[in-house]
Amino acid sequence: MKKTLIKIGCFIALSIGLAGCKGELDDYYIDPDKTSNPTIEKLFSSILDNNRVRPNYSEMREIVLPMCAAFCQTAASDNKEERYLQPANPVQSLWNDYYTPSNQGTDLNYNTGNGIVAQYRTMERLYRELPLDERPNFTIFMKAGQALLLDQTAQMVDMFGDIPFTEAGSLDIDNTISNAKFDDQRMLYDTVLVGLKDLADWFTATTPNAIATASFNAQDYLMKGSIDKWRRYINSIRLRYLMRISRSDVEEARAKTEIQEILANPILYPLVDGDGIGDNYSPASTDILLYQLTNYTNTPMNSFTEIRAQMAPEYMLNKVMLPSNDPRIPFMFDKNTRTDKTPNRWYQAMSQTEVRQTDSMNNYSIWDSTTYLTNGKLPGIYMSAAEVNFLKAEAFERWGLTGGTAQGSYELGIRQAIAFINFLNKQNPSAREALPQPSTATVSAFISGANIAYTGTSTEKLEKIYIQKWLHFNILQGRQAWAEYRRTGYPRITVIPSARAGYELPPNRFLYPASETGYNSSYEAVRAKNTRDAKIFWMGE
Repeated sequence: MKKTLIKIGCFIALSIGLAGCKGELDDYYIDPDKTSNPTIEKLFSSILDNNRVRPNYSEMREIVLPMCAAFCQTAASDNKEERYLQPANPVQSLWNDYYTPSNQGTDLNYNTGNGIVAQYRTMERLYRELPLDERPNFTIFMKAGQALLLDQTAQMVDMFGDIPFTEAGSLDIDNTISNAKFDDQRMLYDTVLVGLKDLADWFTATTPNAIATASFNAQDYLMKGSIDKWRRYINSIRLRYLMRISRSDVEEARAKTEIQEILANPILYPLVDGDGIGDNYSPASTDILLYQLTNYTNTPMNSFTEIRAQMAPEYMLNKVMLPSNDPRIPFMFDKNTRTDKTPNRWYQAMSQTEVRQTDSMNNYSIWDSTTYLTNGKLPGIYMSAAEVNFLKAEAFERWGLTGGTAQGSYELGIRQAIAFINFLNKQNPSAREALPQPSTATVSAFISGANIAYTGTSTEKLEKIYIQKWLHFNILQGRQAWAEYRRTGYPRITVIPSARAGYELPPNRFLYPASETGYNSSYEAVRAKNTRDAKIFWMGE
C-alpha cells in the first residue's frame, strides 16, 4: 500500500481502459473490449458503478453493519468486548476505494469502490487535452462527475475528518510525484458546498448540444441523462450538507441563509422531494437510486449472518416502532422462529445486555428476509424524497423559513418513508409473503398517534423529526444515520460501555489507515488529530 495516493495516477494509466467491463455496463461504453485508452465518457460511466453506494458485501459486512449503523444503533451489534474497535483492513479498503478503483474485476460480489478521485483526475486531464471546440461535447460529463465526487468527498470527511484531496492524484494531472497533503475538513466542506452551488447554477442554465446530449443519455445509467434529476440531486445533497454544518456552534448563519434560498426558490432549486406526493409517490421515478447490475447474483444474507447483524435493533423496534404501532414493522422485521421450529408470537428485539446472544437469537425478531436478508435487488441510495422532507421539516421548525411548513414536510416525509419500505420489499422477486402497502387511512392513523403526532415543544418536535429520519436511514444508509446521530445527538439511545480499556464507547471518527500513517509524510501535520475521540468539525464544541 506504499504511497497509495501518489500512485493512483499510475493505476489509472495502466488499468482504466475498462477492457472486459462487466455485463450490462458494456452497453454504456464504446467498443469496451477494444479500448486501450480511457475516455471521458467511459470514465464517467465507471465512476457511476460504485458498490460503496450499493448495499453490497464489503460495504455492508465490513463498514456499515459492524460500525456506522452499529455505532448509532440502526443495527444491532454483537456484545463482544471489542465491538467498538476499528478493524484495520476494512477501513484501509474503504480508504483505497475512494482514491483508487477496485470495481474493474469480474467478480461482481466483491468489486467495491470506484476510485472516484483517480478516475475524475484522469477525466480532468483528458478534458484539458481536448481542442477547445470539442470541450462542449464533454462538459456535462465533467459537471455530473464533479457532483458525484463532491458527494463522496463530503462522506469521507464525515468519517475521517481531514483527508487528502486537492493534491491527491497529482501524478495523472501534472506528472508530479508527491505525498498528498491532508486538506482541512472545514475547508473541504466549503469546497463541497461552493462547488455544489456552482453546479446547481450551471445545470439550471445549461442546454447541452446534440452530441453531448446523445452521448450523455447513452452513458448515464444512473439518471438516464435527465438534467432535471441531476439538478434535484445536486440541490438535495447541498441541502443535506448545509444542514450538516448548521449547529449554532458551527455555521448556523450560513446554513440558514443558503437553505432559505433553496427552499424559497423551488423553480430555481428543485429537490428530490417527491413533488408533494406521499403514500403513492414512486421512488423508482423520483429518488436517486443505483440499482444492482442485472447479472449480480448475491444477496445481503452473509453480510448480516456472519456477524449476527440480523438481530433487530433494540431501541428501534422496542422503543420507537412498537409503542406507536408502526406500519413498517412487518416490512422491516420478521418475528423469527424458535429452535424448536415454533414461530414467535410477537415482534420483539433482543436486549443489548443479553449475555448468551447466540443461544437466544431465535427467540427474538430479525431483519425481514424479503426486504433485506434475501433481497439481491436492493439499490444503493444517493438521495430519497423522505430524507429531503425531513431536512426541510428541520429547517422550517428551527428557523421559520418560507417555502413550506415543518408539520407538512414532517408528515410527508413519514408517508414517503413508509412507501419507500414497501418499494424495497417489492424489489425482491422471491418474496416469502405478499404484504399490501399500508393504506392512506392506516398511515394517517399512525401519524396522528400520540408518539408521532407533530405536537409538543419545538425541541420535542425536532426530536421526532430526527428519530423519523434515523429510522428511515436504518441500515441501508448507515453512513448518514451515524453522521446525523453525531450531529444531533438523537435518538437518545442507551450506549452500553465495553470492558475494553480505551474502547469503552463508540468512536467519533475513523482512524486513518496504515497506508497514510506509515507512508505519507504529510500525515505528521494531522497526527495529533488522529484519535478516535476527535470530533468531526460539524459536531461542534
